[in-house]
Amino acid sequence: MMLQDEDNLQDLLRKPVCRSLLRDLTDEELRALAQHEAVPNQQGASLYVTRIRSRSAAFTETHYELNEDTLSLLQQVWGYLRWQQMIRVSCRIGSPQVAPLQANLYVTRRYARLAQMFGANFFPEADDDYADITTVVVPEWHQRKILVFPRAKVTYILGSDYYGETKMATLRMAMHVAREEMRGLGLHAGSKLVRIQQGDQLVEKGLLVFGLSGTGKTTITTDDFHLAAPEGVEVLQDDINFLLPDGKSLGTERNFYIKTDNVSKQPPLLAAATDPQAILENVWVNDDGEVNFDNHAISTNGRAVVPRSAIPNTSGRIDLSRVDVMFFNMRRYDIPPVGRLVSPEQAAAFFMLGESTITSADDPSRVGQAKRVVGFDPFVVDNPHRNGNRILQILRENPHIRCYVLSTGRVGGKDGANITPQVTFACIEGILRDTLKWTYDDVLGYEVPEALPLPDPEQYQPRTHLTQEEYVATITALRKERKTHLEKFSGLAPEILAAL
Repeated sequence: MMLQDEDNLQDLLRKPVCRSLLRDLTDEELRALAQHEAVPNQQGASLYVTRIRSRSAAFTETHYELNEDTLSLLQQVWGYLRWQQMIRVSCRIGSPQVAPLQANLYVTRRYARLAQMFGANFFPEADDDYADITTVVVPEWHQRKILVFPRAKVTYILGSDYYGETKMATLRMAMHVAREEMRGLGLHAGSKLVRIQQGDQLVEKGLLVFGLSGTGKTTITTDDFHLAAPEGVEVLQDDINFLLPDGKSLGTERNFYIKTDNVSKQPPLLAAATDPQAILENVWVNDDGEVNFDNHAISTNGRAVVPRSAIPNTSGRIDLSRVDVMFFNMRRYDIPPVGRLVSPEQAAAFFMLGESTITSADDPSRVGQAKRVVGFDPFVVDNPHRNGNRILQILRENPHIRCYVLSTGRVGGKDGANITPQVTFACIEGILRDTLKWTYDDVLGYEVPEALPLPDPEQYQPRTHLTQEEYVATITALRKERKTHLEKFSGLAPEILAAL
């Protein structure tokens, strides 16, 4: 069943043998190699259309031991690669000051665009055989499978040419390493630093913003909240961070990988997506060569690797020296726009819930139904209860971190009051300025503001749209559903369950 021995097998997993290997290529060289797939456009950006246009979660398998079928498949892949030319890109995940992880990407030459995007997304390093994490991509393979090998820290992507799969294969393994080897936790969250006036003092607050796709995570992370100097924001990361036991948060990416379906309504992101250095994926080009982000004929999941320097309020640094606030960003139709969680245990429970609602992009027939993903993170490799227990431990050891629930949906049902970004920003500003007065809501089970800092604030109160009896029945059913959901996670600390 084994090839020759375990060491030989591990070597082949981490460094597949190929006919020849292109290494140490510059951004310009990678762009030139990918030119045969580029779509001409007036913007002058590298723009590609892929065959697979979203992640292949249903085709993803995690293997701690190689069974006969998987080994047989790998032997077929290795036999094919022996006759192929491949590209290797060596990159660093994270800033150089904090013992970063090294990652190697191997991809067949005809899909050089994946190597180009990978090199633009992360921090290029000199070519090296050694890597903490390895991702091997064979997009032309006839069968679609994503094979995850946590012990070897290797992922094989077969049959998918979508860059998001390549990026998240590497970061999924990095988050696994953060949990298993760094005593920390990999988080699907944006990060930013906010300088804001509290009374007569100018204070700095480190923010982590969680949220599933379509809930506004990127919007909150990159917005400047209309603050004027000496106040302001510094955007650090949009996607993945490592939370350490001491409350620090480490960034992972050099540049941002953003969705483009709504950028025309978000000036900071539009500026980045229209930068000539942006690398676009599955975005429409008009007959005259104009890039049209509002035409979703190719996909509603258009993407772009954009230079962080093109996004206002970014700097060279990517790490937070101290996390002060966590926002659990959800899209619901039955709760107020903001709430403050009352304990580390309750915060860990909401983290485990990873809650939002299904949108029309997911399934029009199920709009408004609950959607739950542990840690707002669809990339957890295994044992998700350990993520909940770990964040509980970190929050207990760092009591200065306060956690909040933000709802970016509606209040009073699908036809109720719309919670716009401006409503959310007003709530965030009140939190950061410490001007909100909080009161415990015994129906919700956490604190809510006595008054929202908004015009016509009553429209954002569930009780405006429901009778007291209807409100109590709705939230009581929701809390019971939440607890039933978390009871499925064997090994989850019982005090997390009790906090709901």
